[in-house]
This record gives sequence, structure tokens and C-alpha cells, in this order.
Amino acid sequence: MIANVIHTSLNYRGGAEGLAITTIEALANLGFDVELTVLEKPNIEELEDAYGNTIVSILKNTSAVHTLQTFEGSTQKYDIVINTAGDVLPYFSPSFSKINAITYCHFPLAIYRIMGEDPIYIEFLKRIRFSNNLENYNEKANLELASTTYTKMIRNSTVITNSEYSRNALHKTFHIESIVLSPPVNVDLFRNNVLLNSSNNRKNIILVISRLHPSKKVENAILLAKLLKQNKIDVTIKIVGNLYPSELCYHAFLEQMIQEYNLADNVTIQTNISFTNLVALMRECKLYFNQCPGEPFGISTVEAMSAGLIPVVPDVGGQTEFVPSKYHFHTFGEAMQIICSALDVDNSERVCLSDSVKKYSIKRYIEHLCRIVKMLLFEY
Repeated sequence: MIANVIHTSLNYRGGAEGLAITTIEALANLGFDVELTVLEKPNIEELEDAYGNTIVSILKNTSAVHTLQTFEGSTQKYDIVINTAGDVLPYFSPSFSKINAITYCHFPLAIYRIMGEDPIYIEFLKRIRFSNNLENYNEKANLELASTTYTKMIRNSTVITNSEYSRNALHKTFHIESIVLSPPVNVDLFRNNVLLNSSNNRKNIILVISRLHPSKKVENAILLAKLLKQNKIDVTIKIVGNLYPSELCYHAFLEQMIQEYNLADNVTIQTNISFTNLVALMRECKLYFNQCPGEPFGISTVEAMSAGLIPVVPDVGGQTEFVPSKYHFHTFGEAMQIICSALDVDNSERVCLSDSVKKYSIKRYIEHLCRIVKMLLFEY
């Protein structure tokens, strides 16, 4: 049996990319000969730095890596096709059906960005469809094609999503039913290397983990730091995240905000750090702050909780399904109050939070996905 896993680029090295790699592992466990189709070839060295040798070894066992040039897919040679970037990547073939195509849609972002004519998304679509034909580029026609293709993909595949929050959004937008399968998180790795391997010398540091992209609203963490400083609360914020060349301007914008608000001693940004350095940083920090309202799930929040950090998250989004309500905020003022009360929590609370997210393990994801694939191919 042959499978094809579709993704945009694994080189973003975020949670969605970890999901794509783990999906390859699940298919290999089922005996599939797995091929990978992406916009650009994976940078194995950078992926090893981000994920470690074990998970990246999975990639080295793929039988072929193809470069995605258009929206148009084919299932003719594949027993199953899984698009693990179904939130943004319209990928459809007339041969798709609910028994040979799976779309993992973190959230139906594409359709909202198409309707809003998001300039960043327009550039993304241009890169996919017209990379070799820019002279005949027609923006309106491209958006219409993307909308039609995305809708066909969603309605003619088995859709998996990450939370009830996202499931409800998909139902509201497309009137379809989807399967909730939370993304894989290496909870044991963070728990063993941070929570169970750290002293009680955590400092008053708030950690933010996010790709440095405008959609992630990282500036909210800087606005929170401004409020904390104004109220003379002795904490610092450390922002870490992957930075892609296309987002250099956004990174510059964030650094400018830090300077304008005189927060150089309160906020730092570290980009593209290794997993080893991330673990070392987690051991120092007391709290984790998620700055993005409406986060469909929140993989980095689960990672932080596994490591024993106290999560402080918006009251809208998939994270509310696993973060205790006492750590939800609606305003920055509420977030500040939660931070103040959580700085001195007992270690037992950290252990309890870590225990609560064990259910999001890589093993569980693989087992559940394997059951879904078997159901489609052999029982549907």
C-alpha cells in the first residue's frame, strides 16, 4: 500500500510540522510505503535541531519527496492521501473521496483569509499556483480557484480536526461533521526533561513560545509586559519562536515595540533556538503565556504544561478545553492578576497540570489515527 502525506513546508518546525512527521510514522507502522509532497525539500539538519534525531529519522525512511507545484492532487497511485496542512493548503483531486483522502484541518483559516483577501495569504497562493506562470497571474481568479478548491477538499475528504472549538467552526462554515483528534505532543519528553529534572529554582520569568508570524499576535505579549512594568510587577517575558525569512519585517516590528515602550530589560526575543536550549529555558520559567485569542488548540501550551509551567491563556479557543478556567483571561488586566497569583504556586500544582495533559501523547495520536485509516480502507 502507498500513502502520500501533503504539507506546506516542514521547515517551519512548528506543531503542525510535528504532526505531519508523526502522521508519516503512523502510516509506516501500518505498513504503508509513504511518500511526502511539500513546497520545499525538508532541511534535515534544522529539523534534527528542532525535533531531535528520533523523530527526524522517520523522514529519512520516506520513499520519495515531491515538490508541490499546484493545488491539483492525484490519488491514482495512492491508497490514501493525507493533507496535514488542511487549515491553509487547498489540495484536491476529482478522485478524492471520504475513503481515500483525509484532511487534517487545524482550523478553516484558508476560507476566512480568502474572503478577507489577506495579502499574506494571496502571496502564499501565488507561490503555489503560479510559481512558473507569474506573467499571467490574475489575483481575483486565483482567489476564486482557491475558494472552490478548498471547499471541494473539505467536502470530499474525511476531515480530522484538533478540538471541539475547531470542530464547531468547521460545522458552522461548511456544515460538515469532523473527527476530533488532538495533535501529538511529546509530553513525556518535556515532563522528564523539565518537570522531573529541575530544581525549585524557577525564576519570575514568563515564557512565550510562538512562531513569529502576524497571525500569532505576538505583540500581545509585549503589551502585557508594558502593563506589568507599569504596575511594578517584577517579572520578565522571554519570547522564543521560529523565524522564517518571510517574517523578518514582523520580527523587526516586535523589536521596535520593545524599544518604543522601553522594555529592553523586561522582554527578550530568541529565534530558532534548539530543543536543548528550549528545555534549559523551560527549567527557569514559572509561567507560560499564550498571547493569541482563538488558538485552535495550542500545542505549545500542552508542552509548557507538561514541563510544569503554569499556563495563562485567552478565554476563547481550543486551549480552554484542557487549561483550568482559573487560568483563563479576557483582558490583559485579568492576565496580570492571574500571573500575580500564580507566581508562588506549590509544585504539586505543576505536577497536577502536567498529569492532566498526558492524554495528548504521540502514542495516543498514532493509535487513534491508525484506527481511522483502518476504518476508511477496510470497514467503510
